Amino acid sequence: MSSAYFDGRPDQVSRIRDWSRSATGLDHDSADPVMLVVSELVTNAVRHSASGSRYGRVRVTVEVLPGQVVLVSVTDDGPRPGRTTSLPRLPVHADELREGGHGLRLVNELSERWWWTGGAGGPLTVWSLIDPQRDLHRV
Repeated sequence: MSSAYFDGRPDQVSRIRDWSRSATGLDHDSADPVMLVVSELVTNAVRHSASGSRYGRVRVTVEVLPGQVVLVSVTDDGPRPGRTTSLPRLPVHADELREGGHGLRLVNELSERWWWTGGAGGPLTVWSLIDPQRDLHRV
């Protein structure tokens, strides 16, 4: 299992994506779904939590399980001061023309399962279980 803290700045997302690929030990093509999911989860943490604040950070964990199934988690710094916790949820109706809001749909499609843990007022961790051998053409 590999785990690291990163600055919660948007310019760090590509660095985190590269780190997550390396942490899996998989070749680039096999690691693509992992990198996409991590990228989306980190971007959401930076946009919607205190992780995107001046001294914010995110914690990313990547664990390769038996059968090369990958478990990833992204933990934010909790809600921004004066705001309530923003819980991840899939929109009921997708507006294809609207900018944004498609990240969790991508996470949902690339993951065998995804979920979150945490409570109101504290850090939130979003988990994703990814099978890199899954046929992405069926997604």
